[in-house]
Amino acid sequence: MDLNIDNIDDNESSFCSLWSRTHQKMDCAELFLNPKLGDDYFFNRLNIKNSCSNISDILNSIKSSHTNYHDNLYVHLISNNKNSVKFSIPKFGTMKILGLDLNKYDLENDHIENIEIDIIDKNHLYNWIDVFCRSFDSVHIKDEVTNIISKHHQKFTLLVAHHNNLDQVKYFVGCCLLYEKKESIGLYCLGTIQHFRRKGVARKLIASAVLIAKKKGHNLLIVQTLTKEGFEEFYKKLGFRTIYKKMLYSFEMR
Repeated sequence: MDLNIDNIDDNESSFCSLWSRTHQKMDCAELFLNPKLGDDYFFNRLNIKNSCSNISDILNSIKSSHTNYHDNLYVHLISNNKNSVKFSIPKFGTMKILGLDLNKYDLENDHIENIEIDIIDKNHLYNWIDVFCRSFDSVHIKDEVTNIISKHHQKFTLLVAHHNNLDQVKYFVGCCLLYEKKESIGLYCLGTIQHFRRKGVARKLIASAVLIAKKKGHNLLIVQTLTKEGFEEFYKKLGFRTIYKKMLYSFEMR
């Protein structure tokens, strides 16, 4: 497996940049902002390198330059033995970056009755966008998600899960996407609508993502999870293991 943390982190950063209206690289930090996505810890962020020593100056400069942005900015810092950066702003949580060895994943146990997975093409983007917004209770940002996915869909592999009812009508119940960068592949936007949670939909989506990633020649599938959201054990039961973690801090931009 390729456990190059720089490549894995670059995949995440590159993915976030596609969702940003402001993307700015600095000497020791990288800013991603999109006010239209609201208070989102994953997309509205400042990535910090371990060598950064002037965090307060950078944050105050961003605040003064983006007076139209009123939600929190989330500072992401990789946690390791080289980490010497100190913060006076509140800690938001810990995000773990997990990896799945695709050569060891068991697909035999992933048959789930009445749930099927589709790969979405450009003519059916609405189906992915709609189930994404419903899965993440984000209908209020649907227009912005539509703009992003319509613009960048060729860079993603978009997957939706659908449930076949007795009338054989497709009812879309979950989604995810795959994004490749620098020989790594990440699984993002994994969600299930509320009524179908804990019924194997996410597991079926992951199984399909594994097959696609293997066909593309990858040996490792990456996913991120915020520990306080409680999904880490779900991923670990499927075989994901922690590669590294990030400490997240919240900075008020008001």
